[in-house]
Amino acid sequence: MAIRIHLIRTRYPHWGSYASLNRFSQYIDHKEYDLDVQVVSDSDEDFPIQNRVVRERLREFVQKRGMPWYKLSDLTAEIKALHKYCRRRFDIIHYMDGEHSAQYLPWLFGWSSNFGPKIVATFHQHPELLDSLLRKDVVANLDYVTVVSPEQVPYFRELVAPDRVCSVPLGIDAAYFRPASKPKEEGAFRCITVGHYLRDFKAVREVAEKLSGDSRIEFCVVSSTAAEVEGLPNVTVYSGIDDARLLELYQQSHILFLPLLQATANNSLLEGIACELPVVSTYLPSVKAYLPGKEAILIKDNDPEQFADAILHLVHNPWERRYMGREARKRAEELDWRNIAPQYEAIYSKLTGS
Repeated sequence: MAIRIHLIRTRYPHWGSYASLNRFSQYIDHKEYDLDVQVVSDSDEDFPIQNRVVRERLREFVQKRGMPWYKLSDLTAEIKALHKYCRRRFDIIHYMDGEHSAQYLPWLFGWSSNFGPKIVATFHQHPELLDSLLRKDVVANLDYVTVVSPEQVPYFRELVAPDRVCSVPLGIDAAYFRPASKPKEEGAFRCITVGHYLRDFKAVREVAEKLSGDSRIEFCVVSSTAAEVEGLPNVTVYSGIDDARLLELYQQSHILFLPLLQATANNSLLEGIACELPVVSTYLPSVKAYLPGKEAILIKDNDPEQFADAILHLVHNPWERRYMGREARKRAEELDWRNIAPQYEAIYSKLTGS
């Protein structure tokens, strides 16, 4: 009999259909694992009561114990999960966004090891942020914790037994995000920056300004909020684009330029390397864990001068750029969901004794 799993996943409006966790369920073996996916809005819109006062009071209550990202939609998801469990028992609840959505059911089912499903949560945020986002008593009631970066492991091993925590890399749909089938168009050297959360747009602006005198180099920024770089003659900002256009922009670019303030896993990083882009990014332990080889030039402290030099180096050395791109694609293939999903399957089987 297949292991029955209720998966709770947050829907982020700025994510495309092919972004990381949106593709996870497609790569689980559905013969062995019966997956029931519940997608939750990152807002209060799923909550059925529309009364403003009720919403405000209830939101204040559910967030007051230290989970500011827990919305009324998350409360609705946990209520629905409990109702589903009472109607048709399942073996595992997996919160794919633990900082957002895991609050009440771990506590409820944690009263007895013989009652209820096993509870798994995946956490994505850096240890520096976690104290302000989650409840440690909730984490202590989890049966298993997965994280997306080795840098997060020590934090959670202070809260649960070491054998109940492991790092599983974020996966990528490398069949969708792939290099273009034809050579890049002639013209400018394109540096693409994607996303907004924990991006260092101050560094992007400073580098673009430093290189503004070189007509060969242009910057493409894909973000819902990028006011810091608007108005520069060598920067084009894209927002609200669809999956096909995002893929096209990756494929038409020459490098992924991704200055970061902090990181664990990063969708844009995975999408860029899957499209065979060499990377110029920030030297952070988690970035190095995802790019351990020759895929990237990593700069400490986001020094604009060093970023500019790295970009110019890749402009003048196309052979090295192509080599780095091939290495990047190889790394993306290692991180394809076809290789990462079985690691979750092993966790599910271990928890259920299968």
